[in-house]
Amino acid sequence: MLGQLYGPRNSKVYVRADVREDLVKAEAPNYRIIQLATHSVLNNANPMYSHIVLSQSTADSKEDGLLEAWEIMALDLKADLVVLSACDTARGRIGAGEGVIGLTWAFFVAGSPTTVVSQWSVESESTTELMLNFHHNLKGPGGGSQYAMTKAEALRQAQLKLLRTKRYQHPFFWAGFVVVGDAR
Repeated sequence: MLGQLYGPRNSKVYVRADVREDLVKAEAPNYRIIQLATHSVLNNANPMYSHIVLSQSTADSKEDGLLEAWEIMALDLKADLVVLSACDTARGRIGAGEGVIGLTWAFFVAGSPTTVVSQWSVESESTTELMLNFHHNLKGPGGGSQYAMTKAEALRQAQLKLLRTKRYQHPFFWAGFVVVGDAR
């Protein structure tokens, strides 16, 4: 659905086994918005080994399918927004003078000033609805190169929409996601 929203000329969508680590590393620097809807694993003992779970690459590749924070830091991203719609992606270890060291920090070091991440384990169906609303708000009806509203406002409006539905009105379904970094 995100591919339809942004259009085939402005987006590439990979699903299931096609979401390989080598492919993400190669493609991510080419896009303004990156959305990863997959699992993640937080490593509090060593936050640079926190990772996003992807598919393993081909047999001859050295990639293991785990995009670790230290690998993310090495990417040369041009994206002004990375969305991690997975569980616990906002979490990490608190580092003196550094803040929360984890996936958000790694994407910031890689070049992305903003991440949308979750503070707890999230439910799949409500997260899908939230993310579609978020992107719809961000893109707006005109779909030009500028955002229709700030990233923070786009997320807030998407959260309010879920709050107003009977099925997802409990904060568990929508309140876990936050904007980290540049909210504009």
